[in-house]
Amino acid sequence: MTSVRINRMFFLLVCCLLAFTGMQAQEDRRIFYTFDASMGLADNSAQTLMCTKTGRMVISTIGHVNFYNGDAFTHIDPQPEDVFPLPKYNGHYHLYFDTHHHLWLKDKRSVTCVNLLSEHFIQDIGGVFRELGMLRPVDDLFCDHNNHLWLLSGSMLYGVDDHVNVPVSSSSELQDIDVYNHRQLLQFYANGRVSAYDLKSGRHLYDADAFADNDSVKYSASSVLCADKNHYYQIRNGEKSAVLLLFDTELRTWKRLLTMPYHLNNMEIHDGKLFIASEYGYWTYNVTSGDTEHIEYLKLTGGRRLLTDVNTVAFDRQGGMWLGTEKRGLLYSKPYASPFFCYTWDDPEAMRYSRKLDELLPPSESLGRHVNCKLVDSRGWTWTGLYTGLQLVKSDGKSSYLFTKRDGLLNEMIHSVVEDDQHDIWVSTSFGISHLFIREDSVYHVESYSARDNVPNESFVNGRAAKLGDGTIVMQALDHVVVFNPSHFHSDLMSKMVIYPKLIKVMINGHFVSFGTKIDNKVMLDRAVSRTYEIVVDYSQNSLSLTFSALNFMRPLQTFYRYRVKGLDNQWCVLSYYNSNGLVDSNGLLHVPLLGLSPGTYTIELQSSMDPEVWPYDPYVWNIVVKQPWWRATGVYILLGFLIVSLLALNFFFYNRNMRLSMLRHVEEDDILKRLRAYAKNCEAMLADANLPVSTSAAVVAEQDESADQFVEAMLKIIPYLREHEDRPVSLRRLSELTGVETSQLIKILSDNFYKSPQHVAVRLKALLDESPSAS
Repeated sequence: MTSVRINRMFFLLVCCLLAFTGMQAQEDRRIFYTFDASMGLADNSAQTLMCTKTGRMVISTIGHVNFYNGDAFTHIDPQPEDVFPLPKYNGHYHLYFDTHHHLWLKDKRSVTCVNLLSEHFIQDIGGVFRELGMLRPVDDLFCDHNNHLWLLSGSMLYGVDDHVNVPVSSSSELQDIDVYNHRQLLQFYANGRVSAYDLKSGRHLYDADAFADNDSVKYSASSVLCADKNHYYQIRNGEKSAVLLLFDTELRTWKRLLTMPYHLNNMEIHDGKLFIASEYGYWTYNVTSGDTEHIEYLKLTGGRRLLTDVNTVAFDRQGGMWLGTEKRGLLYSKPYASPFFCYTWDDPEAMRYSRKLDELLPPSESLGRHVNCKLVDSRGWTWTGLYTGLQLVKSDGKSSYLFTKRDGLLNEMIHSVVEDDQHDIWVSTSFGISHLFIREDSVYHVESYSARDNVPNESFVNGRAAKLGDGTIVMQALDHVVVFNPSHFHSDLMSKMVIYPKLIKVMINGHFVSFGTKIDNKVMLDRAVSRTYEIVVDYSQNSLSLTFSALNFMRPLQTFYRYRVKGLDNQWCVLSYYNSNGLVDSNGLLHVPLLGLSPGTYTIELQSSMDPEVWPYDPYVWNIVVKQPWWRATGVYILLGFLIVSLLALNFFFYNRNMRLSMLRHVEEDDILKRLRAYAKNCEAMLADANLPVSTSAAVVAEQDESADQFVEAMLKIIPYLREHEDRPVSLRRLSELTGVETSQLIKILSDNFYKSPQHVAVRLKALLDESPSAS
C-alpha cells in the first residue's frame, strides 16, 4: 500500500513538473522586440501602458503621454498650468480612461487630463469638474472597470456617471474603487480593508479585512487593482516588499497569493493568466490552477537576454504582450511564439540538422545558368528557383508563371524549394522565407517571413532544404540553420483576427496637418487626426495624402486593405505591401494620394484584414469635401442670377420706356413736319397772291418777339429746303443742322409760332426773292 502511494505521489510530481515545464517553455518562447527613444518614444522610462478601444497603444513616460499607431510614436507634453492638485493621492503613475473622452494621469498628489478628441492637455481641469457636476474641491479621482468616473471630495465619493454620493471612511486612505455587478461599490483602503456599498441607495453592506496583523501597515504604500468576474486581484506594496491578494466578492474573503521581497508594479489578465510586472521581470499566475511562474530574464531578438524591472504590462487587441520598463523603453512580444527555430553553427542542433540534410539531399548537379534549385512536386508541377523569381511550370508543360515580389515574395533570388505535408510550397530567398498557399490547382496567396518572425536576415544556401519524416522543414542559411514545422503555424487564427483601419496622418498641399493647424488662416482640423472622419478644404487646397494604419503590430507585412474612393474612380481594389507599388509600406501603412481634386465630395470606404479574401465588417468611411471657389459657389450663382434678372428687367423697363418715347417722338415729329409743310404751303400761297403787301402790317409786327424772329429766320431757310425735297422724307435733325438750331430748341420755336399768321414770313421771303439775282 505504501508502495502504491509512493508511486502515485511520484506520478503526480512528474505531472506537475511536466506541466510547469510546459508553461515555462511557453513563456520561454517569447521573444521581445524593443521600442525606445531612438524610435520616437519621448523617454525610455515607460510608467504606464494601455491599449485603447481602437487598438492604439497609450504610454505614459516621465512627463509625457505617448501614442503608438504601428509606425511611429507621437507625444504631448503637459505645461505647469495643466497640472491639477490631488491632495489625497500619494501613489505613482496611474492611467484612466473615462466615458467623456478624457484620459486621466495621476502621479504624486497631482493629475493631468488629456482631451482625446483633440489629443491635447486640458488647462482648466477645475472647469471640467464643474461641467461634470462637481462643485466641491476634488481631493482624488478614480475610474471603475466600466470607465465611470468617481471624484473624492472630503468624506464623500461622487459618481459622475452613476449620479450617487457614497460616504468614505476617514480611518484610512482610500486607494482604489470598483463597481461589482453594477450593484456594489467596493472601496479599497490602505489598511487592507474593502468596504461595500449599495450603488443605488449608498447603504453600507459589509467590510472585509485582508490583514489581521501588522501587515496592514507594512503593505499600505500603494495599491493596484484588477477585476476578473467575481474576483479582484490586488497588489499592495510596502517600502521594499509587496503582496498579491485575491478578494472573492461572493465569499467576501481574502487570500494571499504571492509575497515578494521587492515591488510588484502592475498586472493584467489575459487568456486565463494574470501577468504581474515586477522589479525583476514578470510573474504569471494561472487563475484556474493557481500555478505561478517567474520570467526573470527576457529574451530579445538576436538571442540576447535582458534582466530588467518591468513597470507595467498590457495586451493589444491582437493579443500581443507589451512591457513598459524603467530604463529600457517598451518591449513587445507577439501573441504567438515564432514557429521558426534558428540555430547558429556553434549550437549542436545546427550540426545535427545539417547532417540530416546531407542524408536526405541527392548529390548536387548542374542546373543551368541562373538556376539555383529545382523541385518537381507531388502534382507533377516543376518549381524552378531563379535569380529573378520562382518559376512554375505545370504538368501539362504549357501553363507557366513567374512569381516575384509583386506576388508576395520578399526577395526574388530563390535558393531552395520544399513541398510540405499539405502540398503547399516553401521557398528560401536572400531575404526571408515565403509560403505559397495552393488551393484548387492554383496559388491563391503568398505569405513571407523575415527577421521579425525569427528568420535570420541573411542569404540561404542553394538547394539546402528538405522535409523530414515528421513534416518538419529544415533550411540552411549562411550562418544559421532554420527549422520549422508548417503544422505549428497559426495561419488560420491570424486570418481570423479582426484589424481596423485608423487615420493617422493627413497632408494637405504638402503640409502635414493636425488639430488646430492653419493653412491660409483657416483651421484645417477641429479634432485630432485619429478622431477625424471629414475633412473640408478650399478649392486651392485640393491635393491631399491620407495615411491609414491597421494597427497590425504582429505581422505588418500581412496587412491587406480593400478600399475605393467614391466620386473619383468608384472601383474597389485590394492592396498589400507586395502589389501596391509603395501605397502600402513595410510597416503596413496605407497611403492614399488624392491629387488635384475638383470641387465636390469624395467618400473613402476602407477595410483592413490579415486575409485578402476575408473582410469581416462594413467599410469605415471618411469624407473629403473640396469647396467650390467663391465665384462658383451657390450663393454667388444666386446673386449673379438675381443681378442678371434685375438687369434684364431694368433693360426691359428702359427699352419699353424708350420705345414709347421714341414712338411719341416720331408721332410728334411727324405732326410737326406735317404742320411745317402746311405752314410752308400757306407761305407759298401768299407769295403767289398779287395782293401781298410789301411790308407787314402794324398788327402783325406787334405780335413779333424774339421767338418769332427766330421762327422767321428759320423758316426762311426751311421753306426753300422743303420745296426742293417735297417728295422725299425730311427729318427734324436735318432741319436742325440746316438752321443751326438744336432740335429741341427748333421744336419749341416751331411749336410756339405755328398758330401765328404766315404773312410776316411770306413778306420777308418775298423781299429775299426780290433781292436775289434771279429776280432781276
